[in-house]
Amino acid sequence: MMNTKTKFGMLIASVALAASGAVCAADAPANPYVQAAGQTLMTNFGLCVRTGYWTPALAEAQGALGQNCQCDTDIIKCEAGAERVTLSADTLFAFNKAVLKPEGIAKLTELTSRMSGLTLDVVMINGYADRIGGAAYNQKLSQRRADAVKTFLAEHGVPAARIHAEGKGQADPVVNCPNPSAKGEIKTFKQLIECLQPNRRAVIEVKGTRNK
Repeated sequence: MMNTKTKFGMLIASVALAASGAVCAADAPANPYVQAAGQTLMTNFGLCVRTGYWTPALAEAQGALGQNCQCDTDIIKCEAGAERVTLSADTLFAFNKAVLKPEGIAKLTELTSRMSGLTLDVVMINGYADRIGGAAYNQKLSQRRADAVKTFLAEHGVPAARIHAEGKGQADPVVNCPNPSAKGEIKTFKQLIECLQPNRRAVIEVKGTRNK
């Protein structure tokens, strides 16, 4: 059995060890954002996940060091030689298809090359369909187009967790073509399909930071 003096000595040592650990924890820099695999964790909408340490001052201090430039951009100004970068591209699809065309693959390959050296925030992909067909069907088709682009980018080294792909259905048409008529410029269904080609697309926007 341990005597009272031994127990008291062990208690003192335990308290000292706990205090030492508390000091080390206090000395450790608090990160205002949740980290995963060495990168800032973000939601599907491109927002950084905050920790319980987050304050506006701490976020601003990170920006002064050129860190987490993608987070809280109304606060973080990235004053340490980093610049905000927005890249964009688009690709077209054949009628009723969600398969990337060769020219679309070329554009996406060029985009991934331009992303080299970029600290990635988020990749937003919006897929679209023309107005031919039902709205529900075109919503699913537009999502498949967005997913096709996401798959391509992920297979070429872009972190899938940073990619948000969304189908927009028949929204935001680039062109508005009249229905076929005997007296109109468009007389056949084939001509209508050709006219609506610009609406069958996926639009890609990449946001990130790059050191100058």
